[in-house]
Amino acid sequence: MNDWTTLLRPNDLVVVAQGVGEPTPLLEQLLAAAPPGVEAFVGLSHSAALTRPTAMPLVSFGGLGPLGRPPHAGRIEVIPAHFDDLPRVLPLRGRDLVLAVQVTAIDATGGHCLGMAVDHTYPLLERARLVVAEVNAQLPRTTAPEIDRARFAACLETSRPLPVIEPPTVTEDVHGAIAAHVTALIPDGATLQLGIGAVPTAIGHALTERRGLGVRSTLAGDWLLELATAGALREGPDAVVISEAAGSPELYKFVAESGIRVCPVHEVAGPAAAGDVHRFVAVNSALQVDLSGQVNAEELPSGFVGGIGGQAEYLRGAQRSAGGRSIVALPAAAGRHSRIVPRLDPPTVTTLRSGVDFVITEYGVADLRGRGLRERAALLTAVAAPEHRAALAAGGPR
Repeated sequence: MNDWTTLLRPNDLVVVAQGVGEPTPLLEQLLAAAPPGVEAFVGLSHSAALTRPTAMPLVSFGGLGPLGRPPHAGRIEVIPAHFDDLPRVLPLRGRDLVLAVQVTAIDATGGHCLGMAVDHTYPLLERARLVVAEVNAQLPRTTAPEIDRARFAACLETSRPLPVIEPPTVTEDVHGAIAAHVTALIPDGATLQLGIGAVPTAIGHALTERRGLGVRSTLAGDWLLELATAGALREGPDAVVISEAAGSPELYKFVAESGIRVCPVHEVAGPAAAGDVHRFVAVNSALQVDLSGQVNAEELPSGFVGGIGGQAEYLRGAQRSAGGRSIVALPAAAGRHSRIVPRLDPPTVTTLRSGVDFVITEYGVADLRGRGLRERAALLTAVAAPEHRAALAAGGPR
């Protein structure tokens, strides 16, 4: 069926798979032809589909990628929710669920693999009124779960390569310096949680001399391939557990051929959040950190440009882990603005100050463990950009 939107009803919430798992042709059809009353829940997109205006109401769990920029900036209805909690939260919106996913070509048993990404759509399969699929002949088959062909109300056959996430610009004086501070806290045998972007890329490169590393991360970039190529990863069925890989064609080839586990989000994050992963090191970024250690990773005065994701749970899980490290790593400034601030503006708290052990910038490491509020303020001021330290010292707790 080419026009699957004729199956929609006014009370439907269409939940669209995100990231490299986005069924872009289905999303484009939805944005162009959805009937009145239908909403779409969308996430991080690497395509151009969400860069254009649409009259359709859009809901998300943050201002991710194009959702944080015109024409959608300030117009997205944001549901504040942890990534792994979306399967619980979305049915509570009170609408019938329709899932739009991307899957591989059918196999001999009649199944379609989810390929390179397993997100919040997978746990919602049994709750959905309808499931529609883009069947992409170029999507590699991995260890990700399969969906039986009979589950789909409509399929659109395509053949297109996965989106290539271009390498970020990494500077030695900022990202390289941050990575050097972070990697000093990561021993051989640690298990990592990173994301994608300049800081994770620099950290991955700096860790190539480590040995016996594991990975338990919802999202992995080309740093995973770099660690594997360098021999830094340990062996075993649980050595690398991810929900999505986003990067180069070489990364996708590695994930497909290596047999690493591509799992639902709750299977990746759950054991880590519970503290059951030994020497678990969670490294997350932020827009701002205030002088008490509170983290804002979601919102600027101009609007949402990020989301909660799994940050708070991963960081708290790292604190619970034997030998773990809870790390927030970020450049000290954005242009002329300090990212270490007296108080968050806007006052959006993504991670509580009690959930952060270390805050790291290119200027050093603020070890907040066991420190009081005045001590924290002094430590965080010391890793701020030098030109902002006097103002921070004047505005900190007394």
